[in-house]
Order: sequence, then structure tokens, then C-alpha cells
Amino acid sequence: MFFGVDYYPEQWPKARWDTDAKMMRAAGMNVVRIAEFAWSRMEPVKGQYDFTWLDEIIAVMAEQDIRVVLGTPTATPPKWLMDENPDIYPVDLYGIQKGFGTRRHYCSVNPVYRELSKRIAGEMAEHFKYDKNIIAWQVDNEFDTGCYCSHCRKGFQNWLREKYQTIEHLNEHWGTVFWSQTYQDFEQVILPAYTAFDGFTQGGAVNGIAGAPFNHNPGLLLDYNRFKSDAVVEFQNIQIREIRQCTSLPITHNCMGHFSELDYFDLGKDLDFISWDSYPSSAWGKGTSTQLAMAHDLMRGIKGKNFWVMEHQSGPVGWQTFGDTPEPGQLRLWTYQALAHGAEAMLYFRWRSALYGTEQLCHGIIDHDGIGRRRYEEIARIGKELKQLGELFVDSNTINEAVLIKSYDNFWSHRIQPYNSQFDYNVLLMEYYHALAANQIPADVTGIDVDFSSYRLVLMPAFNLMTDEIRSKCEKYVKEGGSLLITFKSGTKNWDNGMSERTKPGYFRELAGIELEEYDSLNYGRKVRVRGLDYECLARSFCEVIQCNGASVLASYESHYYAGKAAVTVNQYGKGRVYYVGCDLEPDALTALMKHIVKESRVTPILTAAAEGIDAVRKSISDKTYIIITNHNNREERVEFEKSYYDLLGERMLHGQETIEAYGVRILEEIL
Repeated sequence: MFFGVDYYPEQWPKARWDTDAKMMRAAGMNVVRIAEFAWSRMEPVKGQYDFTWLDEIIAVMAEQDIRVVLGTPTATPPKWLMDENPDIYPVDLYGIQKGFGTRRHYCSVNPVYRELSKRIAGEMAEHFKYDKNIIAWQVDNEFDTGCYCSHCRKGFQNWLREKYQTIEHLNEHWGTVFWSQTYQDFEQVILPAYTAFDGFTQGGAVNGIAGAPFNHNPGLLLDYNRFKSDAVVEFQNIQIREIRQCTSLPITHNCMGHFSELDYFDLGKDLDFISWDSYPSSAWGKGTSTQLAMAHDLMRGIKGKNFWVMEHQSGPVGWQTFGDTPEPGQLRLWTYQALAHGAEAMLYFRWRSALYGTEQLCHGIIDHDGIGRRRYEEIARIGKELKQLGELFVDSNTINEAVLIKSYDNFWSHRIQPYNSQFDYNVLLMEYYHALAANQIPADVTGIDVDFSSYRLVLMPAFNLMTDEIRSKCEKYVKEGGSLLITFKSGTKNWDNGMSERTKPGYFRELAGIELEEYDSLNYGRKVRVRGLDYECLARSFCEVIQCNGASVLASYESHYYAGKAAVTVNQYGKGRVYYVGCDLEPDALTALMKHIVKESRVTPILTAAAEGIDAVRKSISDKTYIIITNHNNREERVEFEKSYYDLLGERMLHGQETIEAYGVRILEEIL
């Protein structure tokens, strides 16, 4: 397998390159990613290209048998380019043009920038097309959206014209008769930027710039999110096509896990493999073991294939401040968790901590003085282990009986109108993923286009935007024996973000065997008691009052005016079941409910007992089955399992139970 690091030779003297390459090789590394931020070194003056230094560093790496992933540098257009083309700078939602000084200072819709990006990608591909030491290409770096310039407006209008064909059709789908917003021509359509009533304070609005502006037509807002995502996909593919003219090497882009401004399912269609950047504990947040696991599973779910980690945290990370320093064993722990969930290549960010620039506090494997200490030694240990075990992860299959469905369209729709300020679609998905994990049930995380038939349990929390095709797919799956879970805020909107006329829960009414009498957004500290089969809890944000039309009650409300009404139900539909959760449940209650659901759905746990913070994954390769267990706690934990296993790291047999040290890892081969 590929094991390596992100390297920035342009930031270090050439005299140091050979030392770095030898240290990498000593740590078991065989790949580096380079060049993704180096446009000013490759084209210091317009039309004058200098790839000599890249040829030299690639040769230095080749001497140590280290291969190269080459990145296109379009995330950092140089100053001369921006001075010549200031129109490329993006415009924020308040109409203010952004400027030079960090990175991603471009609009992906801008036609001039598209042409310049095509040119640099083409020049690189032509120059390096015969270099045997290059194994893959990365397009740009961590794509983002967010621009409200004149090019975006024109691009959006053209996108709408292609989608709706006539302005009457657009008006119908958006319902522009409301507030007299009817358009006579596509050229009249605005961008959803800052508008008159955005100064009105809404207690229920989403906080932060990501949630604003929140007073535009919901159809307009949703379509603009879709357009911007499509525009980035198109921008990516301009570069892919240029590279493809010169090489058949695989092409990727480094995604960002739970980041949801882009539809990664669309972005991934033209990529050969998915890679992503994993930072478990940084200045911007600290992920739990299940949040990290879910991000890995989502990256695997983009194409239904294993992925690469193109950037993995190797030290304390931040810009102005930094997060926790990884404790001894955590880098190894995070590495094996990624491999367990589908990574088959691991590159750490970065090799050496930067002496200059914004990321001086993004610490690398070796420190600012160029000396490798504890973190280097730990990664060298991983490299040594993976020389023996790495092939277990390449082309392996992850075996899951449950799947969690994520929809970027539904994420955008819920952000536009969350109904309650506490609601976050991504958080809800994580809560259900965690409830599965707490019952030792791993899950795939993917999009609605996946084949349901290979799963015993499908979870579609808050799947609100719907079509008849999706409804029919769900009905067929359940009729044939599958178990489907849906929740509050599901099935009540059409795909254009307008409300459905169907009696709520709309598209899911017959399937769930219920209808909603009404619903209640819980605000100002108000909470509602809920009692289930073996749990009690408080609903904290949203309650739907359910009338059963064939469904059975699994939990009821115990307070407020709807005390005694159904809160959670199950409906027999054909050979299968539909579970409907009409309110938010506290973690322990959701875990208890999920225990009942997975048992009824005949989903098999990996472990019979394990503590919080234990992550277990079942994999297969070459007709053998393995489970990989990682302990994310800073204390030892005991796990229990039914079968016998051989511990490949400890080289011993295990029966029934095992104690795993703090931040420990077990790779267990099932003994038949």
C-alpha cells in the first residue's frame, strides 16, 4: 500500500531535499504529494513555465523509491495573475469583493480563471506525461463554494434556463407568486445575496454566515446551492479533461469529510478515486471516534470504493491557535481506524512544520528545526507494521448490513428552513450513526442512489425533499423484507423545496402507516417527556403528533398537551417494517431504540460487548474475514466477541474477550 506524506520542497533549500527523502524512506514511506500550492514557482511570470525544480525533487524521491502524487496549483493563483485579472476575486453575499492574502481567492465560475486553470493543468500534464515516478494526480485542493459575482449570476441564469426551459416553469416550481416575485425572463433572476429583510432578526434562523441570507425564496436558495456545487464539478472537470489528454494515471481530489457545501456524490463521478483530509483534533474542533468513523464511511460511500487519506493530522494543528497535541499512540490509532473504514493509502500532513506563512502552527511529522522526535518515531513504527500488514487493506471489502443515507439536497434545504434553531441535519445523521455504533453495528454512509437490497436496515433521517421515484424505491425495498427508518421532518417537501399538498408525512404516509395531527417546535428551554419500551427521555427540539393508521406504537409522549399520543411507531408493510421516529431523542434513548430495531431487523453486531469509544469494523479479503478494533479512550477497555480470532499484531489466539490498552489497536483474523 502507499504510505507517505505531503511535502513542500519549494519551502525548503535544495540541500535539505535529500535528507528529507532519506528520513521518509527510513520511516517506511513510499509516496509524497507535491505542488498543489506552488503556482508562483511553476509560472513565475505569465507564460514562462519552470518545472525544473519539480523534475529535480521527483528525481530525489525516486532515488529513495518514493513515488509522487502531483497536484494542480489552482487553489493559489499567484499575485501577478490576480493583478492582471482582478475580476477573478470572489464576491461575498454583501457585495464586497474579496482580495489577496490567503488561498482559494477565485470564483470557479469566472471564465477567465477557468481558462487559466485549464492552461496550467495542461502545461503540467504535457511536461510530466512521461515521468514514470508520478503515480496519480490531484486536482486543486479542498474545493469550496461561495460567490455572488456577476459571472455567478450569469452562470446561474444559464443553469436555470437549461433546467426549467421556460420562465413560467421556474415561476411555478419556486412559487414566485408569493410576495410578487414573479420573473418575466431568466435574465431577471437574482442571486440570493443580502436583501432588504435580512436585517430582520429571526429567533429561529440559523446562526452564522453559512446560514445567511435566510429570507429568500426557498426554491431560489436551494437551486443556487445546487448550481454552485455543479459549477465546482464543472471547474474540476475542465482540469481533468486537460490531464486526460496526456495521461491515463488516476485522478483524485482531496475532499473534507462532513463538509457539505458541495455534493460529493456528484464531485466523485469523474474522479478515479476519492481522497480526503482528516484532522481529528484541531483548532477548529475535536471529533469523536464515531464522527471520524462516519466521515471515513462517507468518503468510501461517495463511489462505493476504498479511498485515500491525502492529508492526515500528524501534530497539533491550527492557524492562529492550535488544537491538542496528539498523545502517544493516537497517530497510530487514527491511522488504523482510517484503514479499517476503507483507506488504502495514508499520507500525513505535513512533513516538516512550516517556518513562514499562515500555517506555521500546522505542525508536521518533524518539527521546525528539522528533527524527528516522538511523532516521527510513532509514524515510523506504523510504516514498519504496514510493510507486513498493508496488503490486508488494499482492495478489501467492508462488510455492513446497515446503511445511513445522506442527501446534500436535504442538507441545503434543512439549512434554509431548519424549523427549529437547534436542528442540524448533519448532527442528526451523526446521532443515528452513533446509535448504531453504540450497538456495535457499523454502517455504510452513502447517497440515495445506492442499491438498498444488499442491506437489512436502511436509515433515512429527516429525508424531507422527495420524489415519486424515491418513494417507489423505498416501498419496493420494504415490501421485499427490508427495514426502513425515517424520522421527523421527512417526506413533506417536493424536490423543488416547496411544500407538498400530501397529508404529512407526505410521501411516507402510507408506507409508515401514520399521519401527523400536528407538530411542535420546542423553543425557549421547553422540553417534552417521551417514554419508550425500555427508556425515558426528553425531546428538546421537535415533536410530531402521530395518528396511527395501521402502525403500532413504540413510544409515546408523556407531557404537554399531546401526552399519550404516539411519538415512535413501526408499521408492517409487505414483508418488511417501517420505523418512524417523530421527535428528537436523547443519546441513551436513541441507543435503546436502535437496539430494538437492529434486533428486529436481524442485523448482526460485530462485538457482543464494548465500551463507548471502541470502534469495530468487519472486512474481507481473499476469502478471509477480519475485524479491526480501535480503542479511542485514554484507558484500557475490555471487549467481548463470540468467535475465535488470531491477533495479527500480537501474534496470538484470542477467545471470547480481550483487553485493549489505551489508544490500542487489534487486527483479528477470524478462525473458522
